[in-house]
Amino acid sequence: MEQDLRRRIGPGQGPLDRQLFAVKASEMVFPVAKRIGRSLLVVLLVTMGVVGLLSLAPGSVASVILGENATPKAVAALNAELGFDRPLWQQYTDWLTGAVQGDLGDSPVTGQSVSAAIAERLPVTLQLAVMAFVIALAVSILLAVASAARPGSPVDRGINAVSSVFLSVPAFIAGPLLIYFCALKLGWFPVTGWARISEGIGPNLQAAMLPAIAIALTEIASFHRLLRTDLIGTLREDFVGAAKAKGMSATYVMFRHALRPSSFSLITLAGINLGRLIGGTVIVESLFSLPGLGQLLASSITARDVITVQGVVAFIAVVYVGVNTAVDLSYRMIDPRVKKAARA
Repeated sequence: MEQDLRRRIGPGQGPLDRQLFAVKASEMVFPVAKRIGRSLLVVLLVTMGVVGLLSLAPGSVASVILGENATPKAVAALNAELGFDRPLWQQYTDWLTGAVQGDLGDSPVTGQSVSAAIAERLPVTLQLAVMAFVIALAVSILLAVASAARPGSPVDRGINAVSSVFLSVPAFIAGPLLIYFCALKLGWFPVTGWARISEGIGPNLQAAMLPAIAIALTEIASFHRLLRTDLIGTLREDFVGAAKAKGMSATYVMFRHALRPSSFSLITLAGINLGRLIGGTVIVESLFSLPGLGQLLASSITARDVITVQGVVAFIAVVYVGVNTAVDLSYRMIDPRVKKAARA
């Protein structure tokens, strides 16, 4: 590496060590700055898209606030008072100026600060996402290990069939099925509602378990398929064969020698999906009547509360893009092949 840098710099261009440091720093900073710039552009386009789509929806915030019997004149007056009679680009620019400074505005429907509403409901969404993530990761590792131990066996084929079912069942179908069987028929969990941790760990986990499972099913399938493929490839490597030749048990070889080098792609996918899970609880929170960001977003769309929708979507987009960016940058630092491919 250093010889390559010395050759690229050439003679007679100042102190070599200082130039080496400058080249190395530029090779580290430029990809980071480029990735962050792309991430900010994504967030900007997402929020612009939200404003454009909501402007096409029938009705307005004023009509929702005043009710069905409001006269057009009263609706127009309230829209003017709230500032929604201005051009769309001007409304968006004003909102963006405040958002950059940390002010997401106040809801014209409830009067509550959007930042405060997000902070109030974030713990519910975050707990669901983390629980779903942990469940998906734990179950998928066990399934992948069982499949890779005997590829092509009845156990492997059965697990692959279950994984295919999980992959094809979205949360809006899995949720009602779980409610019917696990809540209504068996009575293991409450049908709807939420219990905060302050009310007890047991009631809190009971309220969160079914929604977390509904979210986790698809993730279990994708994690299992990826890890199974990598494990089967790793188990064919020479170092695994050498470990078996030393008399080590199959279980020890699987968990001590094969699982860790096979988990790199899984860790990358898991990190990316964790950001997506935070924004993927909208349907599940509505199904289970949970006071999280998803339900806040759904109710705000119904009320045509553009300010709250913009704030929630911007927050989810920042979290999603931020997690993706962090995973991407860590991937580049961990695996030197990614750096070489980027330079090539």
